Amino acid sequence: NKADKWGNKADKWGNKGQHNMASEGWVFDSLVGFLKGPVWNVPILTFVENKSLTFEADSDYEGTSDYKDIHDGYKNLVDFMLGSYMEDISITPEQFEAACGKASRNIKSEFHQSLFEQVWAADDFEIFKRMMIQKNLELQLQALEILQHRYGLVPQSFVSDNSLPPDENAIMEQVLKKSLAEHEAMKAEMDTETQEIEKAIAESQVEKERLESEKFQEHVKMQRALNLPDPTPIRTPTAPTEQVGEESLRARREYLMQQRDRLLAMKQKERIKQLKEYEASSSKGRPKSSYAANRAISGAKIDPQTLQVRKALAARLKEEVIGD
Repeated sequence: NKADKWGNKADKWGNKGQHNMASEGWVFDSLVGFLKGPVWNVPILTFVENKSLTFEADSDYEGTSDYKDIHDGYKNLVDFMLGSYMEDISITPEQFEAACGKASRNIKSEFHQSLFEQVWAADDFEIFKRMMIQKNLELQLQALEILQHRYGLVPQSFVSDNSLPPDENAIMEQVLKKSLAEHEAMKAEMDTETQEIEKAIAESQVEKERLESEKFQEHVKMQRALNLPDPTPIRTPTAPTEQVGEESLRARREYLMQQRDRLLAMKQKERIKQLKEYEASSSKGRPKSSYAANRAISGAKIDPQTLQVRKALAARLKEEVIGD
């Protein structure tokens, strides 16, 4: 794939010396390949999904040290992964910063917006907050879709989400298959109350519309935080008014949160499997960044690194994507 192509090119040119390498315009293109691959995505998305569970749209983030600590942890992870990538291709932060000035002019078409957000979120807490809230809502919607699949209310395959990178859609396909198989095995052991709650969530449009509406509002706020135009408004189907008691509504939401957490665990297993397969199939590999990725997802402590690379990269992306 393209990530392997650029990775192999970096390995080939890495032996020619740092000066020659830094002078090549393709250094930035190599980074694009890295950011699209599992060595970057597995630790980054594992962190984002795990930590997103406490980020709610109506939470008060002002003066809350817990959220600042999470953001600091994210900065450290981004710096750690970018630093390991530079070690693999044998360039210094200064050389990478110079290479950013020679980036190709098709950056916008090369990047999925989620990659922009991942980079910028490390420098800007507002963007980070919006990314985390959106991820929490996204996980709940995915859990809801899996429930709908169980009761035959949607087609028997995952509906691709254009807001997700292609690899994430592939992971959701695998998670859906395993979830349906597990559910069949567990169905006989489920009590009547649980079955009724599950079916009520799947059949109701109220919860789905609430989550979709909140996610869209967060998307609007994200676009504004990125200084990008507001997205086109969406129109969700109008469902009949559903009379649900407060206790029943609370039980449904708690159950959906439990399903979200199970989904999260299943996605992480698939991501780790994806990373192992990539490492096994890559002819050259990236030993430093692969080690960094495995260290990050294992929960090991990551030593903070101060790198200008992140700031140089964020500035370059802003110049090319927002500045045009």
